Amino acid sequence: MAPFFRFAGSEQNANSIKKSGDTMVAISSNTSNLVSNLYTNRNEKTASKALGQIASGKAINKASDNAAGLAIASQLMSDVSTLRQASTNLLQGASVAQTADGALEQTGNILNRMKELSTQATSGSLDSNSRSAINDEYQNLKSELDNLASSTTFNGQQLLNGTYNNNFQAGTDATNTISADLTSVNVSSTGLGLTAGNGGSPTALATAAGAQATSAELDTAIKNLSAARATVGSIQSAFSTRGEVVESDIENTLSAQSAIMDSDIGKSMSEFRNSKNLSELSLAAAAQGNKMSASMLKLVR
Repeated sequence: MAPFFRFAGSEQNANSIKKSGDTMVAISSNTSNLVSNLYTNRNEKTASKALGQIASGKAINKASDNAAGLAIASQLMSDVSTLRQASTNLLQGASVAQTADGALEQTGNILNRMKELSTQATSGSLDSNSRSAINDEYQNLKSELDNLASSTTFNGQQLLNGTYNNNFQAGTDATNTISADLTSVNVSSTGLGLTAGNGGSPTALATAAGAQATSAELDTAIKNLSAARATVGSIQSAFSTRGEVVESDIENTLSAQSAIMDSDIGKSMSEFRNSKNLSELSLAAAAQGNKMSASMLKLVR
């Protein structure tokens, strides 16, 4: 129990210090000031925290603000970084497929011209010089097929010679990948089905019979090219679709992270003003406590 003064000369004065119940005014231990200081400090801490949230825009500025929330938000930010890189991976994969498809389109133009030449070479109206000129153009086009197979590359890797097969991570998990398997895509003359005895021969269109056999092989080559373009198209579609999913995942993950980390400015402002008002009331209460102590000292004197 806090000590209190008994004043000589008047029992009534001593009794008058006590109020209803056990409440009394103490001088050696100014309990009213202690309580006021406690609430003043508490309100100032709350106001300081709210002001920090307003200034930084973050609800969590240090681990002690919300340790569990900070841990979750940190993991979410790690996921966002991974997803952003996965999005870049998918764009690169789409570029690989687009590069391959562009070369396949040119391959189709070459095969169509070769087919046209083989059809022309089956005409009985041609002399040897005409057939030779037709065959020369055919051979140049065949060489261009082989050139496309060897020169179509992406970042130094050949795409259309039947060797390209790589995976692209498409999510936060390393096992979440899209495969760009182009091992079935080979646009060289032999890869498309032109044999050494007919369509791949140096004299493929030198005779009407040779031109007829070459024409049949070119039909097969055009079908093989169509299958190759379908393969590349499906890969393009996979990259495009997964890219949209990853972009949506990034947006949703950022939203979840923001809900944890970003401060509600309106709420923070309200808490700041409320805490400042309570601090002022606490200080006013402390001042009243000091006045009570001063009054008691006057009685002692």
